[in-house]
Amino acid sequence: MPLWTAAVVAVAVACALPARASAHAGVTAPAATSFIARLDSVPLGLEAKVVDGDQRLWLRAQPNVTAVVLGFQGEPYLRFTAGGIAANTRSPTYYLNRSRPLVPPHVGAHAAPIWHLVSHALSYSWHEDRLHALAATALAPGSSYVGRWAVPLLVNGKRTQIRGGLWHADPPSLIWFWPIVVLLASLPAVIRLRRSRLDATVMTVLALATLGASTTARLGRELYGRPTVSGWQLAVVAITCLFAVVMAWMYVHPEWRWIGAMLIAVTGMYQGVVVVATLLHGFVLGVLPPVAERITTITALAGGAGLLALLLTSAGVSSEEEERQTAATRTPSLDSPS
Repeated sequence: MPLWTAAVVAVAVACALPARASAHAGVTAPAATSFIARLDSVPLGLEAKVVDGDQRLWLRAQPNVTAVVLGFQGEPYLRFTAGGIAANTRSPTYYLNRSRPLVPPHVGAHAAPIWHLVSHALSYSWHEDRLHALAATALAPGSSYVGRWAVPLLVNGKRTQIRGGLWHADPPSLIWFWPIVVLLASLPAVIRLRRSRLDATVMTVLALATLGASTTARLGRELYGRPTVSGWQLAVVAITCLFAVVMAWMYVHPEWRWIGAMLIAVTGMYQGVVVVATLLHGFVLGVLPPVAERITTITALAGGAGLLALLLTSAGVSSEEEERQTAATRTPSLDSPS
């Protein structure tokens, strides 16, 4: 298979599984964040969780509870009942929470509510600006606690609040990027040696490390609840495991090894880019410990880039050797009769 064809196939397959998205907003879930909101108190009859660090609030109401989330101006915004969740289309918050916030002139805090059913379930999540409104607050050097936040609501007609706090974490040290630099810097020396046994050993080590890291990073991302693990996420987990097995099978078979290695390399780089935020932000949003998440990220990035560079260089060297062998067979010997 030509080099460019294999590369196109690799990219297509690696990108076939999109990054995990929010069920309600349709936006890509962040892999890490610099701020995280935590809950302190939730009224009786309700269950709440913060999603995506400090971006979204998930709320579930018991069937015998009627809860109304109040908007930015104190107006009714969301209503939770046994029949489902409805949004007030005359609430300014309803429009401000959209990707393109534009409040029509006929809505306002004192406008009579018009309820639109948005879900038949008992739980719902929405973008909540009040969770991270304090993110612009100036922090004292070395501090991590930013301040308190509150989301007002009515529970069976009684005014109450969901309360919590906001924390900040500095970016991790740049030392996390050094393994990538060291690996890529050492590759030219390996390539210059052009020893087939050494090349094969280095390629196998890079392939195994990249495949393991990229698969682990993807599973850790999909199994992280938002706030629970959905059926779609479980399906992606199964497809990811199947894809990893297929790539491993291709690599151990000589006739498919080059294509399998190319798939592993591009998949590792793709997955590393998807979760590169774990190396840039203090709070990691994954099921694995932060150190493990960052190790899988740098291994997928460095291993994928190194394996791809080794494959392309090896392909170039093989082509040169084939051309020399072909030229040698076509050149007549000096001892042959004229």
